[in-house]
Amino acid sequence: MERLGQLRKMLLEEPGDLFLRYAIALELKRHGDMEQAIMDLEGILTEEPKHIPSYYQLAVMLADLGRTADAMKACHAGAMQCLVTGDRKARAELLELQASLSDEGE
Repeated sequence: MERLGQLRKMLLEEPGDLFLRYAIALELKRHGDMEQAIMDLEGILTEEPKHIPSYYQLAVMLADLGRTADAMKACHAGAMQCLVTGDRKARAELLELQASLSDEGE
């Protein structure tokens, strides 16, 4: 929890820093607080829909909680944003994750 505290302290100094917010969400996931991590990632994406890494992590967390349909929606939304940003690699990863989630649902 020490790292989480350090990240939160840094965020107080730089409240608009998306990377710090993203790092906090990942740290929350690491500590098992998936619901808060999901809310944090959704907040990032509401404010900055082009933050592509958040889509992937959000989809993984949702899938881990058995929310496959929501995870697939996150993959789709992220893949669409990748078209806007031109991030082919991330788009391929999101589509691959989406396909694997679809396969699991069958």
